Amino acid sequence: MDIDSDTLASLAGISSLDEDLMERLRSITTSNREDLIAQFRATTNAMLTDEGCRFFLEMSNWNLNEAILAYYDAEMPTDKLPQMRFIADVTVGEGEAIPPSTRFVKTWRIENSGSERWPNSCSLRFVNGDRLQDRDEIYVSALSPGEQTNISVNIASPNASRIIRSQWRLFTPAGVPFGGNYILKLLFISRLYP
Repeated sequence: MDIDSDTLASLAGISSLDEDLMERLRSITTSNREDLIAQFRATTNAMLTDEGCRFFLEMSNWNLNEAILAYYDAEMPTDKLPQMRFIADVTVGEGEAIPPSTRFVKTWRIENSGSERWPNSCSLRFVNGDRLQDRDEIYVSALSPGEQTNISVNIASPNASRIIRSQWRLFTPAGVPFGGNYILKLLFISRLYP
């Protein structure tokens, strides 16, 4: 599939698009629908099911470039993203030791550092690292500017001694990450005590 200059010009108008994305779009050469779904997901970092990706592709007559534009039109907010500031690790500070095979609750304290109330249904999502929790998504209450809250995740330490890393990020209801580049981290050591 070739990308015409009109499509590239319209893509260039999206301020959040960077050269890396442009290069990925130039290198797309398939018409296989399963490959297009995978490329759509990889290019947009969309947290959609295959059916969700297929919706945007079918709506755009399986034109990947048009589907990406439709996705950004539908999913990217036109107003400001919510703002978040990390306040503290309430439980299990960075580098703490936890016995193996132990269930515990990890809690972070965060604040709405922006000037607008957060939308309803924002969520904290697991994005990388060791998956030791019961749920990958925790809903967060809509915070007013300056308001703080605790967010907790139920974790089970592994049955072997090792260093554990888990990363979490806040997302809008449309699936757009916010909080700047800040990722809430869980770093602990699962080990037996002497």
